[in-house]
Amino acid sequence: MIKLILMGIAIGIANIIPGVSGGTVAVIFGVYDKLTESVANILFVPMKKKIEYLKFLVQIGIGVAIGIILFANIVEYTFFNYPKTTGFIFSLLIIPSVPYIVKGENKKDVKNIVAFLLGSLLTLGFIIANICYNSETSNEIVPVISTAYIIKLFLCGSISAGAMIIPGISGSLLLLMLGEYANILYYISTFFKEVVKIENYSSFEILITKLNIYPLVAFSLGLIIGVILVSKIINILLKKYRSITLFFITGIVIVSILQIWVNILM
Repeated sequence: MIKLILMGIAIGIANIIPGVSGGTVAVIFGVYDKLTESVANILFVPMKKKIEYLKFLVQIGIGVAIGIILFANIVEYTFFNYPKTTGFIFSLLIIPSVPYIVKGENKKDVKNIVAFLLGSLLTLGFIIANICYNSETSNEIVPVISTAYIIKLFLCGSISAGAMIIPGISGSLLLLMLGEYANILYYISTFFKEVVKIENYSSFEILITKLNIYPLVAFSLGLIIGVILVSKIINILLKKYRSITLFFITGIVIVSILQIWVNILM
């Protein structure tokens, strides 16, 4: 249990850093298959299996929550003050683990090689998009809450959640490119600040406005649906085309190291 929670903490930390993928960390720790399988199938399996999946997801989920809540400021501090050292440590964690992803698979199969190259090119394209995207979204004013904006947050949640599941693609970076990264951080931070300040919890209107309930609920629902759908797709691919999928993921993971250093040097 402690081991899974620690893995979840690492995944949570990765998800809060724009340009770093929680999915990549899950692959490195060897829990990616189980994670996607559990999320994709938990609603469709017998009760005994449901309990097994739920136990696994709760332990990982606790770790992810701890990683996001407690380590956000620490990771932000180290990347800001010691970017090269932090990047070097992340690289050292990733590189030795790469061979284990495709351990036992046929490394000379042409299909596997092509899948590896496609994964590498996909991540490289994502890195180039990141370099080209150079707007200061952190200075945006938080928009007025409207039905259209709530729908946008739901879609952003779905897209970013799907990206978090796919190794090498950063959900937080996609939020940054969609112009909602700063807003989501604002909603989350103000939620915890206002919870402490509110004296009258009986007022529904105060709770809704001060705690930013609508934006957080819309974004959270999008996250849940995005995670389930993408996990289902990846789980099917791992079962039917396991070797090809693993080599595709390996290409993504290797080029992800470049993504870390691009973020540091930009």
